[in-house]
Amino acid sequence: MNEVNGGKHCYPGTNVLINKYGIHDAQILEKLEIQKTAVKLLGLDIFPQRIKPTFDVKHLTSIHLYLFGDLYSWAGEFRQENFFKSERVLSGASAEYADYTEIEQKIKRLLSQYKRFDWHKASDPTASVSEFLIALWSIHPFREGNTRTCITFLWHYLNAKKVRFQVELFRNNPMYVRDSLVMANYGVAKYLNDIIHDALSGDISPVNASEPARDPDASNEQYQISKAEYELFKEKYRLRKR
Repeated sequence: MNEVNGGKHCYPGTNVLINKYGIHDAQILEKLEIQKTAVKLLGLDIFPQRIKPTFDVKHLTSIHLYLFGDLYSWAGEFRQENFFKSERVLSGASAEYADYTEIEQKIKRLLSQYKRFDWHKASDPTASVSEFLIALWSIHPFREGNTRTCITFLWHYLNAKKVRFQVELFRNNPMYVRDSLVMANYGVAKYLNDIIHDALSGDISPVNASEPARDPDASNEQYQISKAEYELFKEKYRLRKR
């Protein structure tokens, strides 16, 4: 979980989300959330039919409820407030998300655009998947768990359409994926496109051993963002904030 501002879903005076376990420690809650959702994702991998792939609002909210329902009473519901979520690739600033009053309308419009899209005949499958995922993620419909929900939703639907998509690449590189989504939301889609291409093609891009990881926490991930480009992006955004 990235740092978020408080709000009605947090314990008073904290950034810790109110949860069914009564946990007030953010790190403990994060660890439990990772463990719980990992089990849920495995269950969906084994039996994807447990959620009907209708590619509509109910499909999206059902996935969020399935993944986070054990932790949060509001799982499966769109957020009812605007919020700030610190992103390190934006030098601690937050990406811009949809106003909470427009979430359902924006999602319905987006899904209707792709409802009859033939993924098997896409001239550039990587670009098509990337554009859809960026559009969905940038809405940020839920108070927590948006990245996992959006990626699972995408995989679940493509799976139903018999489109091969190695979602494990996304699950195994969470820091890379989040940073690449933020960067793509600001027009730098190269890194997101790289992992999407590999997920669609079955290829796995090797880590460039000569390129140092941007920080120690990301060093064990298969995919890496160039340290030079990462720092350049951060600096560009920092200058824009002045």
